[in-house]
Amino acid sequence: MKGSFAVNFEVQKVWGVVSDANKFSKCLPNVVSTEVTGDKFQLQFKADAKKYTSKFLGASYLSTLNVKFSAELKEMQENKHILIEGEGSTIGLKFSLSIYIDLSTQDSSTKIDWKAVIELGRMAKLFGEDVINQAVTDIVNQTIENLKNVLK
Repeated sequence: MKGSFAVNFEVQKVWGVVSDANKFSKCLPNVVSTEVTGDKFQLQFKADAKKYTSKFLGASYLSTLNVKFSAELKEMQENKHILIEGEGSTIGLKFSLSIYIDLSTQDSSTKIDWKAVIELGRMAKLFGEDVINQAVTDIVNQTIENLKNVLK
């Protein structure tokens, strides 16, 4: 998945959020606990899975998923580029996630280009590609909105 959007903030302010594990973790939806050590962070989420799992016989009991995620900020090029790379697990299934963020100045705003690479393993087989894509799209959209709110 990839996309881009612009925010009406200077690139230094945007960099201050995306390059700070403590601040960036506040942009992620449904976080119930955060532990930050330098450029590394561990998160626990409670994800509402009802709208995704109700379609599957035998999976409707998965109304709330507890997700653990550990990540690190890497490849930092001040005011330009960062990689957020990590691994997580839920319901006994593991996944990995890499988020590439590139910043550029666009008039008086900052353009944010992002790309997410997700390896879901058996989770993709359990829920199916369409359901996973919808869930990830929802999370990405919430994260973008939360980032805009954190910048205000």
